[in-house]
Amino acid sequence: MADDPRGRLLAGQYRLAEELGRGGFGIVWRAWDERLHRAVAAKQLHLPDHLPAERRAERRQRTLREARSAARIDHPSAITVFDVVEEDGMPWIIMELVDGLALNTLVRKEGALSPQRAAEVGLAVLEALCAAHAAGVVHRDVKPANVLIGSGRVVLTDFGIATIEGDISLTHSGYVMGAPAYTAPERARGEPAGPASDLWSLGATLFYAVEGHRPYGGDNPNAVFHAILSEKAPTPRSAGPLTPVIMGLLQADPKNRLPANKTALLLREVAEGHMPRGTSLPPLFGNRRRKPLHLLAASVLGIGLIAGLLWTSKPTQQAHPKPPPPVGPRLLATLPMGNRVYAVAISPDGRMLAAAGEDPDVRLWSMADRQPLPVLRGHGNAVFTLAFAPDSKTLATGGYDTKVLLWDTATRRRTATLSPSQGTVGTVAFSPDGARLATAGTDAVQLWNLADRTRLRKFTRDGESQFVTAFSKRDWLAIASADNLRMWRPKAKETPLGTVTSLTRTMAFDASGRFLAIGGDDGMVTLWDCAARKRLGVLRHRQGVYAAAFSPDGRTLATASGRTVSLWNLKTRTSTTLPDRRDVISALSYAPDGRTLAIGSYDGAIELWAP
Repeated sequence: MADDPRGRLLAGQYRLAEELGRGGFGIVWRAWDERLHRAVAAKQLHLPDHLPAERRAERRQRTLREARSAARIDHPSAITVFDVVEEDGMPWIIMELVDGLALNTLVRKEGALSPQRAAEVGLAVLEALCAAHAAGVVHRDVKPANVLIGSGRVVLTDFGIATIEGDISLTHSGYVMGAPAYTAPERARGEPAGPASDLWSLGATLFYAVEGHRPYGGDNPNAVFHAILSEKAPTPRSAGPLTPVIMGLLQADPKNRLPANKTALLLREVAEGHMPRGTSLPPLFGNRRRKPLHLLAASVLGIGLIAGLLWTSKPTQQAHPKPPPPVGPRLLATLPMGNRVYAVAISPDGRMLAAAGEDPDVRLWSMADRQPLPVLRGHGNAVFTLAFAPDSKTLATGGYDTKVLLWDTATRRRTATLSPSQGTVGTVAFSPDGARLATAGTDAVQLWNLADRTRLRKFTRDGESQFVTAFSKRDWLAIASADNLRMWRPKAKETPLGTVTSLTRTMAFDASGRFLAIGGDDGMVTLWDCAARKRLGVLRHRQGVYAAAFSPDGRTLATASGRTVSLWNLKTRTSTTLPDRRDVISALSYAPDGRTLAIGSYDGAIELWAP
């Protein structure tokens, strides 16, 4: 085959246009059916040249079996197989091209699903599994990447490793196929897969849908299997009424696992009977009536693109308008800290969340799957502040021990220690180019050259204390003490902006670098136009304000007062509030795309919200 197959005509009918995605067993292409004038998806069997003849034959057989598996299943949530053709001795599966996203991609882009929406998705997958089981097919690879969500449709895909009653096994002895994190305990022990195994995998998939991460972690497949076999299933924190379903499906013993009929009743109850007020979620299935599970017959259930890449986010001729997103803020995930949280920050590239608090450890999470990363240890006491460099490669932390530590975010190793001798460090802030670091403490604000770790300047005045500082994208450094607010620019003198009415607790610039918000113990957040040196107004709160953060688009200011987060519309100066936390909220950070707001509080946890 030529290096670039685009434009190639398969079986005299299907012309390849562009590659949509690939996985371990295949490559999926967008193609054009020249006879029927419609867009289709064409899955090409992937056979590496280094494979021995018997393995190549096995892969070929697997693709054909995938087509047979799909042909035995009839279900409304299905991708239709149009044709199976051979080209140069290789099989290709021609199927419907559908607009949508895999569940794991959707969660990464938009955050975890609400329990109600997850129940809708789970019910569709369950019905599809029941149809497959009735046809004698066990899927064996139910996971978020194989659950595709589009306009009005949910489809379970990838029957490439499914087993059919009466078929000889195509899996090498002792080798467990499928994603380890979604593999039922009995299969992890090497026992045969059965319908109950698919139900356990469905439970793990629902856990991921509402929590944003898999139920069992591990650095490698063996560690994951060990956790599945030895640890009790974790209780989800954000599942609400879906919790009994997930826990029932994740029972280690298949005999104790929630059966399909009871699972369907509970999922339907959550999906249709417990919608929260003020939420308008689009129905995934329109107004069609569902068939009883025992009447579901057989259809194509999503022929296999590994990792769900068979769907394309680009519009096709069959595409329908995408449903609107849920209305209002929603909780995406809760990350436990175990002690009071004093600072949170999402990296500028959106890949990492850092948090610090009452103990000396700095904790990190991956934003993609919400999994914890190695802990940073080096401080001698509580850590009050942290900040990422603009390129996300360096993390600065400071606290009660009066030290500022610099960390390499890739290796998680400390690269430098600064000793400002300015008392407790309450604020660290990087310049826009990442070349300088401002540190604020009880006694002064200091500016550091990060190339050689030398101090460039010290900002202090007689009688002033308790400093807070922030850098803007215009390379302005705002400095607030217990009494005054001023601005410094390179090669210029400090410029007074005004006085502050109480101890300043937080400062934040908007994305333009022109507008500044400062909040303090008096419960007021003052907005400043730094270019015009003008105070724009005040946002009033009932209690002191410990944290503030502008949304990336500059339209919203999030503020934390007491146990409440307020989201202020800066055009109308009106606000909405998130549900109160159990204790004082101390830290806020927006993701760079504005779709996630991280909230840290004294209750020992970090919540991620879609604001």
